[in-house]
Amino acid sequence: MKKLFLILLVVSAASVMVSCDHDDVKPDQSNTGQKTNPDDEPGSEEVKPSAWKVVNTSDERSDDEISVTINAATLYQTMEGFGASDCWLGEYVGTKYSSKSQMAKLLFSQDTTADGKLQGIGLSMWRVNLGGGSAEQGDKSGLEDVTRRAECYLKTDGVTYDWSKCKGQQYFMQEAKKYGVEKMLLFSNSPLVFWTKNGKAFSNSGENANLEDEGYEKFAEYMAEVSKHFSENGIPIDYISPVNEPQYNWDGGQEGSGWQNSEISKLVRALDEKLGSQTTQIVIPEAAKWTATYSNTYNGRANQISEFFGGGENSVKDLSHVHKIIGAHSYWEDRNWADLEKIRTAAYNEAQSNGIGLWQTEWSMLDEYAATDNYPGLEGAKYIDNALYLSRVIYSDLVWANVSSWCYWTVWGQERWSQKNRFYLIKLGGNVEDYADDYGDVTTGTNWAANVNLYVLGNYSRFIRPGYKRVDMNCGADKSFFGSAFLSGDGNTLVAVYTNLSDQKLRVKPSVSGFSGNTKFLRFVTDESKKLERTNMSDDNIVVPAKSVTTVVYCK
Repeated sequence: MKKLFLILLVVSAASVMVSCDHDDVKPDQSNTGQKTNPDDEPGSEEVKPSAWKVVNTSDERSDDEISVTINAATLYQTMEGFGASDCWLGEYVGTKYSSKSQMAKLLFSQDTTADGKLQGIGLSMWRVNLGGGSAEQGDKSGLEDVTRRAECYLKTDGVTYDWSKCKGQQYFMQEAKKYGVEKMLLFSNSPLVFWTKNGKAFSNSGENANLEDEGYEKFAEYMAEVSKHFSENGIPIDYISPVNEPQYNWDGGQEGSGWQNSEISKLVRALDEKLGSQTTQIVIPEAAKWTATYSNTYNGRANQISEFFGGGENSVKDLSHVHKIIGAHSYWEDRNWADLEKIRTAAYNEAQSNGIGLWQTEWSMLDEYAATDNYPGLEGAKYIDNALYLSRVIYSDLVWANVSSWCYWTVWGQERWSQKNRFYLIKLGGNVEDYADDYGDVTTGTNWAANVNLYVLGNYSRFIRPGYKRVDMNCGADKSFFGSAFLSGDGNTLVAVYTNLSDQKLRVKPSVSGFSGNTKFLRFVTDESKKLERTNMSDDNIVVPAKSVTTVVYCK
């Protein structure tokens, strides 16, 4: 491998990916809306070139060395995107928060200021909640928490469309499009209340769908019409996910419904027909767990890879609008390294045998994890510890499940019940200080702060773009240090994402094959104090700080 050398550079504010070329541009000085917690906003202040941070790695060396091999000639899955969803607070943030434009920039921007600061984490997929109409029912919805109610695009007559609905969600759809987010996905938790068996967006139908027999065609037509509307108005809908976590009965608390595999198949067939000439693809089934995709864990709601893409009566593999992937969630089956590897490998093998790929479409830290495997346990965990757990799950899904898309669950959330940062990328509340529980009303506009979760996700989403292929990487057997690597479609950029769970900084000695030429590299670090902080290295001594996620971008 040729010696890596430093290049002082300015990165174009219009670039799609971090460039190793020199462009002479002025800093991006845009900063609109309410300024809250400026230390949590990348690129919000101009920094003069004299203040650029250049690390002299002779002062940053570590005696602890990790040998890493990267073979860029061994290719795995092609990435389709990294994303997050607008549940459940996107509607309120988009209508009540004066700082919404700043948050949109953090989520979607791929721009870089002249001093090298990233403006955002560059999500490439945006998941939009296609609500069931419980918000229009108000208290009669039976959902006590107003933030768990969602509007739909039909008026209360159940017939007439009102495209002014979901205004806040539409704001973020428009911002995502403006910033160049590549993929837009609509997902449904519940059929519309006009056609459910109980007239509610939550279910009392147990393991079966809360949808009247005559409602399948109507619900499918509704989803197709929403897709058509946005596609014809400048926001193409790439995917529709018509059901969510069908293994659960969803008998209260939020919108949702159980679904039998046979009922999902029936709905997908109706939706495929209603989409007609649209290019929108159908993503199914948003399984609640990986094991539901390949084993008989739920009566009539399991073995979903073979059920939908095998040759049985529920198969939809030959429908033109069905995307040839299975979407599943990484919840619960992530408590230790053994489960992370075994369960995901089993799902991947089953998918391969049926000729399809996998997506991870939803994860946040649902479990209150005990101390295990370099994790101190929730009670003693700092924000960075939970964020490193996020990286652990992303890594496992990429490497063992070979997912081509990975999405976080909720962008926005409050900190309550000592949950810390388990459920959000951006924290909302009257008090957004570290580790401060907040039980106030966040639906009317309040303070906010980007959390380290956002930046850890950004260590992946900002640099691993759609079309990149995962390549072979070996970091050794000790899972306190792990990483994955990706090659751009043109073969000119190699991205390595390292996670160091240990308390010691580590020096990486990479052996790279299949990627030759005069190479420069940039390093971006997220740890307890750094937020995707860029440093230009002065030699080939790659140091990964303690308790950090560190992205190294190699450029020809």
